Amino acid sequence: MSPSLPPRSALLACWTTAWLAGEASLPELVDRVAAHDDAHTVTGLWVDDLGLDQGVARLRAEGVTRARLVLPAPGDPLGLPGPGAFTQAALTAGEGVLAVREGGSGFGLVPAATSHGSELDGTVTTVVWSVYGVEVAGPDQGPFLHEAEHDLRLGVVEAARALADLDVARWNPEIGDALQDLRRSARRGIDEDELPGSWPPRAREVLVTARQLAGVISLAQQDVGGAVDASEADARDRVLRDLARVVRRARVAAYNAVPA
Repeated sequence: MSPSLPPRSALLACWTTAWLAGEASLPELVDRVAAHDDAHTVTGLWVDDLGLDQGVARLRAEGVTRARLVLPAPGDPLGLPGPGAFTQAALTAGEGVLAVREGGSGFGLVPAATSHGSELDGTVTTVVWSVYGVEVAGPDQGPFLHEAEHDLRLGVVEAARALADLDVARWNPEIGDALQDLRRSARRGIDEDELPGSWPPRAREVLVTARQLAGVISLAQQDVGGAVDASEADARDRVLRDLARVVRRARVAAYNAVPA
């Protein structure tokens, strides 16, 4: 999925939570989650190949009260419940959803997308959500919005300084413009309506900044061939890994910012 699009697990987590709270309809949930794909099915929930609407309805019937986004990466198991099949699958996919009951038991869902066809004839993208049993101990450990806002502010400053030191504009002139927009908090082309209406404005602001920072990362990751030597490439990759962690934590905080 394009870096400019929200993770599928993020959409499933926040819209399922909104639906469980009576703030969204089931058709709206399906439309929001599957907006960028052609079909979603759920497998591993007693009956395989359920439609997305049937799958989330089954989760509610099983006593699930809330869904939570996880965006782990190697060395940063952000939000994972501990060792197990769900944790391994979520680490491989880089995302997942925890759909849990009040006591912490519940289900983990991980998406796998497959594209069929060709650029010439057009492509069809189907997504299968695999379901695993999970046990989540204790309260939500975050990150929370205030942490994300702080880390993003620092991340923007550090990104500008570090990428300027590395002279990335020499590798890709678009990065200079992207950094300038980021420092000005420019919001061109940003869709802030992917969150349910009751989510706080701060969550939307965090998503805007996180998406812009992700855009800078994407530009800086592009192959620039002989313009970068090995030491420059290593330094760039270290900076980008740190920034990617900031973006992941900000997204988790925003999508999981359930209204009080």
